[in-house]
Amino acid sequence: MADHPSTRLSHPRVGLFFGIFASLLLAVGLIALLLEALDVSRAWSGLVLLVGPVLLYASFALAVTTNDPHEFFAAGRRVPSAIAGSTIALTALGGTGLVSLTGAMFMMGSDAFALLLGVPAGVVVAGVLFVPFLRKFGAYTIPSYLGMRLDSRLLQVSSALVFAVPACLIIVAELVLARQLLAGVAGLSPLLGGGIAIGIVLVFLLTGGMRAAVWSSFAKLIAALVALVLPVTIAALYYSNVPVPQLTAGSMARGILRVELFRDVPLLQASPWMVDLPGEGLEALGRRFLQMFGSVGASAYALVSLIVLAGVAGMPTLLMRSTTTPSVGASRAAVTWAVVLVGFLVLTLAAIAIYARSLITEQVLGMPADRLPGWFQSWIQRGIAAVDAKGSAPVSLAGIAVQRDQVLPGLSFALGLPWSVGAIAVMGAFAACLAGAVAHLQTLAASLSEDLALGREPDNADRAWRLIVARIALLATGLGLFAVSLMPAD
Repeated sequence: MADHPSTRLSHPRVGLFFGIFASLLLAVGLIALLLEALDVSRAWSGLVLLVGPVLLYASFALAVTTNDPHEFFAAGRRVPSAIAGSTIALTALGGTGLVSLTGAMFMMGSDAFALLLGVPAGVVVAGVLFVPFLRKFGAYTIPSYLGMRLDSRLLQVSSALVFAVPACLIIVAELVLARQLLAGVAGLSPLLGGGIAIGIVLVFLLTGGMRAAVWSSFAKLIAALVALVLPVTIAALYYSNVPVPQLTAGSMARGILRVELFRDVPLLQASPWMVDLPGEGLEALGRRFLQMFGSVGASAYALVSLIVLAGVAGMPTLLMRSTTTPSVGASRAAVTWAVVLVGFLVLTLAAIAIYARSLITEQVLGMPADRLPGWFQSWIQRGIAAVDAKGSAPVSLAGIAVQRDQVLPGLSFALGLPWSVGAIAVMGAFAACLAGAVAHLQTLAASLSEDLALGREPDNADRAWRLIVARIALLATGLGLFAVSLMPAD
């Protein structure tokens, strides 16, 4: 497939635009805090935190609408390396990754690094083995590359169908988590919350395709970084006077170890091939935080890391994001940016989990069940935590149960921060869910339209018809997966 050189790279003032976006996002957060200080109903603060950022994301998407197939499928191949790498990093994790991996680290401790380390390693492998060749070839989808490179229509169709399965699962997971987050902040029903999420996703993609997805995703990344960094930085500043939680989390982990030794928390050793990952519901904290091979066996540890590595390295969405850069060299630079940002995100997720676990260890473990701190009692009332002790009986570690996906949004409330700060963290995770859903839905719909509907040589199709088919695929796939996301989990 021939490449399409662009006469103009990204807008020279793109940094200014994102600076304005960050300032407006900060203003939205300050308005929510002001409303809370004035004792205005939380419903209004939640509405501000929902509508304000969404309008800002939409402004980016609507500003880059296009009817050019090259822009629609590849963002014109003029995205700067730093921005492309940032969106690759957010795509590699997504909202589900940010939330669930934080919870997994909280529940499993050191064993969770079997999952966490596979993500940056997968990005590195993708950058070395796949990205340069895909960018040089210039295909819009992975199945198109495979079909034309090996001259096999059967391979093109079969790979498109195979790649569609994990993409559908990820999109449904992002939509489910997005509606759960909206329910926590704004009290929306699953139908309304999910409808808002898929509506935003479809507006982004139907107007500008990959072009709108890339630029709006970088805006969502800013919101997601604020959500992750703000609460844990406040915690680090409070406990250590150093506002760098990635560096101070180690001392907090040693504090957890000392308390667990004092409370005689037992050592539990997993069998070599055992993999015990936390699920969605309440899970007991029965293992020491820094103990290796307590939830994942020694042999399974390496296998889990390799599986995550392979999944990230071969993720079609991640690979096609890397081809939006102006050149092969720029695509390599984008992967470098992605590795750096993924590493930062992984360290930040680990720090959040450590600080949350420290609060549980110091304020809940060993306390009488009738004298638990107020924030943990509110967790129990909301159904996101539980203890098996009653009355004045002390709470054991194995008797504490917490929901995995509530650790990230729950840290702000555990620290006693204003409700709006916690809501900002939740809306940042919601932004990451939108970015993940947008990225995977765009890749899925492009593959369905280019590889299945238009046949062997989509470049020969009429430009207008090509975009119509792509937008029909987006609309049908998005609405279909939205319907699936509303089905009961069991």
